[in-house]
Order: sequence, then C-alpha cells, then structure tokens
Amino acid sequence: MRAPEAVGKVYLLTFEYAGLVKVGGLGEAVRQYAVALARRGLDVTVLMPSHGRHLDPNRGFPLSPLDFRACGDRRGLDGRLYPYCLGAEKTEVDGVKVVMFKGLDTATGLVFDRWYPYENVEEKAALFARAVVAYAERYGLPDLIHANDWHSGLAGVALRDYAERRGLAVPLVYTIHLSSGYSFPWHYASADWAGLPDRPHLVWRVCCHRRELYSSVWDSVGGSAEGFAVVESDVVSSVSWGYLNEALSKYGDWLRGKSCVLYNSTDWRIEEAESHFRKLAPDGSPWSLVERVESMGGEGSLDRGGALFLAVGRATSQKGLDLAVRALDFALSARLLVLAIPVGDFGYEEYLRRLVRERPGRAFLSFAKIPKDLYMALNYAATALVMPSRWEPFGISAIEAMAVGTPVIASAVGGLPEVVVDFRGGDGVGLLVPPEDVAALGAAMESLANWIWSFKPGSIPDGRLREIASARGPEYVKDLKRYISRYVDEKFREKNLYDQLRHCYEKARQMAFFKAITPA
Repeated sequence: MRAPEAVGKVYLLTFEYAGLVKVGGLGEAVRQYAVALARRGLDVTVLMPSHGRHLDPNRGFPLSPLDFRACGDRRGLDGRLYPYCLGAEKTEVDGVKVVMFKGLDTATGLVFDRWYPYENVEEKAALFARAVVAYAERYGLPDLIHANDWHSGLAGVALRDYAERRGLAVPLVYTIHLSSGYSFPWHYASADWAGLPDRPHLVWRVCCHRRELYSSVWDSVGGSAEGFAVVESDVVSSVSWGYLNEALSKYGDWLRGKSCVLYNSTDWRIEEAESHFRKLAPDGSPWSLVERVESMGGEGSLDRGGALFLAVGRATSQKGLDLAVRALDFALSARLLVLAIPVGDFGYEEYLRRLVRERPGRAFLSFAKIPKDLYMALNYAATALVMPSRWEPFGISAIEAMAVGTPVIASAVGGLPEVVVDFRGGDGVGLLVPPEDVAALGAAMESLANWIWSFKPGSIPDGRLREIASARGPEYVKDLKRYISRYVDEKFREKNLYDQLRHCYEKARQMAFFKAITPA
C-alpha cells in the first residue's frame, strides 16, 4: 500500500452541518472544521444525508442533483433481499462543497429521508456507509477521512476499507462529539447490510499494527458502533480532554496513544453583539430584549426586579434547564430567561413548564426560534449564562457567551472545566458548581447578581468571591466584559482549531504511513 505524503483533500462525514441541518453542537463543530480547513487552501467535501431537505422548496439553500446512483440489494437476518437506491445533491456554503445523499425510490426514501436526523438513525447510518463508498468509487478518494460521531463512524471505516482494497492507506480520524451506546450484531456492519466485508486488515493498536478480522474487532467492543470506530481509527479525538477521558475509560486507556483534542471555536465578536444590543434595545435595558422574546409566546413571567440570567439548550435532561429554574429558590436577586430548543421530549418540556409556573415573576420559558441578532444581544446583555448540564462534551454556548463578554456559571462536568476558568482561582471568566447541586447553582447566581449587576459585595454569599469583589472594586467589573472576550480570542478562535486539526491529521497520516510499510 501507499499513504498520502500530505493532507490536501479531506472528506468530512457527518449527520449535521450548521446552516443546512442542525440539531445540536455537532452541526456547528463540523462547520467550523470545514471552514477552518477550506479557508487555508484544503479541498474539503462534507458528505451527509439530506434528511429530506432536498424535498423542501423552502429549505433556504440551493441544491443541484449529482450524476450519482448507488443501488442494490441488502440481505437481512431473515435471508430476504431488501433493495435500496440512493442519489445525491450538492451545494456550497462558506466555500465548502457539501454532498447530501437522498433516497431515489419510495422504500429507501421512507427510511433515509426522514426530516429529523436521528429518526431511523440505525438504518440511515447503514445506508450512509454504502453511499460514501459509492461516492468514492464515482468521484475518487481523499487524502484523509474525518468521521464525526457513531452514525458516521461505520461509513468512515467502510470508506477507508474501500481505499485499502485499492492499495491506498487513507488515514481515518474519528471524533466523538456526544458518546453513544448503540450496539448491534456483526450482521449490521457486514457486507450483507452496511457493506463492510469481513476481511483481515491492519488495526493500529498503538504498540503496532495487528492483522485482525473486522468481525473480531466488532465483537471485541460488544458490537458498539462507537467503540468499533474508536478502535479502527488511526486517531480518535473529542472536543475536550475531560470528555475524551470518559471515552477512554470505556474502551481502554491504551487508546490515549492515538488520541487528540479538537476544541470548538466561535466567530462571535463583542463588537457585533454590542451593535445588536444597541439596535434592539435603544433604551439600553436588557428587558427590552426580554419583551421581544415574550411577544413570541411562552410560559411564565419575569418581573423587572432582579438581574437577568440566561439559560439555553435542547429541552432534554442532559442540558439541566430544570436545575437552572429550581436554582432560583436560592437566588432571590435572579430572573431567568430560558431559551429551549424542542426535540420531541414532551414529558421533559411539560416538566419545565410546571417548574416555571411555580415561580411566577422569576422565570420565562420560550420554545420560539430566536433570531440570531436577538440571541446574540441577549447573551451580551445577560448578567451570566447558566449551563447546569448533567453531562457536556464541550459547550459551544459557553464560548459564545464569553466571546461577547458574558461570564458563565457551569456544572463541573465533561469539558466545561476546561472552558470555564473559575473566578475564585484568580483571573477567571465564570463559576463552576458541582453537578445536580441546585443550592450551589443558586448561590453562584446570587453571587454574580450582587457583584456584576448591582455591585453589593457584602451581599455576595460566596465568601471567596466576596473577597475578590471587595478587593478589586467596581472598576474591575467595568473591564470584565473585555477581559472575558479576550480570553476567548486567545483560546477558542478558528486559528486555534486549525492548528489542532492539522496536528490530529498529521498524527493520523503518520499512522497510515506505518500501515502502508507494514509487511503483509
């Protein structure tokens, strides 16, 4: 085999891409990867399912059909043949080519073209694996494959296998954005279903490359689609060291030798947010922004007698929005605006509504789609962003808020301790609290309300923060926004992400080179 001498052409595999299809942070992260690489001259193609967007005349972006068909039969566990037929359409956004696969017949479309990206996700992932291999057969191979989360992991392995069967050792980078426990019998990944032939191949075990069957690797991780991609990859990465360590604890610390981290970045700027704020709230009051949100409908009410705090995220237990509302019982100076993204968890949504109703005047819950200029202005105007996540790989919302100068109160879980430096350690940008601790969360909110909003150091419940506020005085608070935004400039901008990508890619390329020269 031969390996690429440099990485110039990249295929990014994903189920989301911000601006086209986005549910959570995955879409934004992959867009950041693609844009950072394309702006520096790399040839980047994003491969993803259309999720039915090609059928929507109001999708908001152009698509044109590709000369591409991938049709055939798959054999089920019942021995029957199941036909499929896939096509593709293309677009370009931010200078990045995006190919969106679609169903060409009714049976395939009913499975593959579901609007919500993670409905029928098992079958979408299997068909996606066949689609990307067929695409490479038609349009050629890249210098590197970068697969994102488990639903793209199998496609990444299948594409690399196709390359190796043609004598090319194409490196595979696999990134865990949100860990998953999806497991299947080997038949799911096999040539009968997803299209991966069970053949001996070289697996990078850090000590060396070992020749193993795909089915043996699959069974060694209990049929975990994520675990399979982790072991098969040349480099495994995640969005923070904390979250990567959680993955390594599941699959083995030996993987640390082929790991790296890709922090998310943001293009939010404090100057832009300040401009939106002045335009949308000419009276200079954050409550003018709140009134705009309230006019869109929602649950609860907010009086104007306290400091405005913001909580955002998907309406799921993971994001801990319920904890933010309950913490108001320990933060009498706080008023909370919750911007929730509905994802179909109706039980949790009703739970949030009930919690808000029980605290009249203290909380308002919105499920509306907030325009970006208003959303950015709210982040700028808030006393702090509250992120009480029960688990959190990274937390893009945190760096967005900090980019516009707003401190963050976050649970000390996953990657958040790497993102949010605690004020109590000296020159911080927010506060970290124990997960699930609503009393500590409320005390943190009350502390920032009495430091940043009203500057009453004697009323700050946190002793260490009270000392810092008293010692530094009100002038420090005036400069705090600029300090926090500079912190993001130093750590979480596109240039930082690009350097991390190149490091990971070169590490993977070297492993592919060693594979290429390993005796058969």
